[in-house]
Amino acid sequence: MSGKTSEDSPILQMAKTAGAIKGAVKTGKAIAGLSKGAAAGPYGMAAAGLWESRHLVAKVITVMIALFLLPVMFILMLPSLIFGSKGLNEVPANVLNDNTVIMSNISEVEMGIEAILREKHDALLKQIEKAAANLGSNCDYSITDDFSDCIIYESALIISQFCASQADYQEVNLAKLEQILRAGTDGIFSYTVDITSHEETDPDTGEKETYYHYEYIVQYAGDGYFADHVFHLTEEQAETATLYASNLHLFLFDTVYNVEINPDLIPGETGNAAVDMALTKLGTPYSQDLRNQEGYFDCSSFTYWVYKQLGVSLLYEGSNTAAAQGRYIAENHLAIAYEDLAPGDLIFYSFEVNNRYLNISHIAIYAGDGYVVDASSSKKKVVYRPIYSINNIVLCGRPYASP
Repeated sequence: MSGKTSEDSPILQMAKTAGAIKGAVKTGKAIAGLSKGAAAGPYGMAAAGLWESRHLVAKVITVMIALFLLPVMFILMLPSLIFGSKGLNEVPANVLNDNTVIMSNISEVEMGIEAILREKHDALLKQIEKAAANLGSNCDYSITDDFSDCIIYESALIISQFCASQADYQEVNLAKLEQILRAGTDGIFSYTVDITSHEETDPDTGEKETYYHYEYIVQYAGDGYFADHVFHLTEEQAETATLYASNLHLFLFDTVYNVEINPDLIPGETGNAAVDMALTKLGTPYSQDLRNQEGYFDCSSFTYWVYKQLGVSLLYEGSNTAAAQGRYIAENHLAIAYEDLAPGDLIFYSFEVNNRYLNISHIAIYAGDGYVVDASSSKKKVVYRPIYSINNIVLCGRPYASP
């Protein structure tokens, strides 16, 4: 912090702008885990500063707690990288007054993560092609690659794990994250080989020859890879990262988008009927290009079709995309808590910053008992499977209820 005056300190800037984000703290979950100790990095420093000034804080706490202390403590539990990709010393002055700055920072970081994962993916394809080039003349091959179009990763968790791994807050910047990711993700993509064979008879000689097909299947290690193999987190750092990620999702959900949960929505038989209807389409091919043609679905045309059969239109301003359906849910006061999910409820996911409502990029129907039905881009069809990527859920809704 050389060259910085006390008036420019992160603590003072947080204090000055705390009132601007007081809406972030809606439940005790916002500061979950704070009693276990301050996190490392700049927010550890900020928390220490608050402790050193505890006598001053005590004088104002009775009148300022709702407007000052809790929002500041909430910020202490957000990963610092979202405030500035070049590090806290280069944070824009308006970062805490303008959520678009934070969203832009997150988008920049996600593009960096995506670029590196794409590099590793493409490098693996070159390995496969090199191996296939050495196959015999009686061999052919194919590549099954669910990640050619989209690599799904939990950006909030990666950002949070990186921030938790750094003891020096001045090292928390995008360049350092990219350096660590590039060095530590060589094994995040791998492949297996499935070999099948068949015989063909030469019509002239009558001799039989065996031909072999090599199917190279691309595999992605997933989010669990980063904590152990990339950031090498201790148990304490992993816990801090989990808190960072949880609070970042809460910040995006409650502060940036300001979605209000409606606790008065009652589950009904329409939800069960929606699940029954959805299950009749298991195996239907996935296609974004053909999403509105009979015999094909993408994630949002599938949920739209299911509820249309039940007399519920999920259109919002003429659109039935996942983001439009999410906006329909939010603006019609149909949002519910994840803990209150019932069969037929919609689950909205965000896997990227796409500048759509809530950055929604996928939607599924909750089927009950911890399962969902959805049109999956990776599975290339409508599937019934256990609920997944819970940290990426940004909205849940009951579209048939009466608000």
